[in-house]
Amino acid sequence: MDSLVLDLTQLSGVGKQESKSAQALVKSELMSGIPFEEMLSSSMKKVNELQLESDDMVRRLAIGDVEDISEVVLASSRAEVALKMFMELRNKFVEAYQQLSRITA
Repeated sequence: MDSLVLDLTQLSGVGKQESKSAQALVKSELMSGIPFEEMLSSSMKKVNELQLESDDMVRRLAIGDVEDISEVVLASSRAEVALKMFMELRNKFVEAYQQLSRITA
């Protein structure tokens, strides 16, 4: 799991400090005994929240409610990185499933 988190953070361009905190978060969630399904579900909800926040910031920028455009860029970047990481995780799961199905066949 550590190598997967490391691969995903490298693919997303997240810095070393964020990479360590992401690894620590995954380790703490794994050690806390949270069921995998619940962890996956909460991750999907978080990605969705980031996407909605980004959409809201872009909407607010369009109507002139945002004073600092860097807030919009930051929200969009967060949403993009989260979505890319989640998609890479999905791709890894599909790949693992395919390999397992080849083994059992």
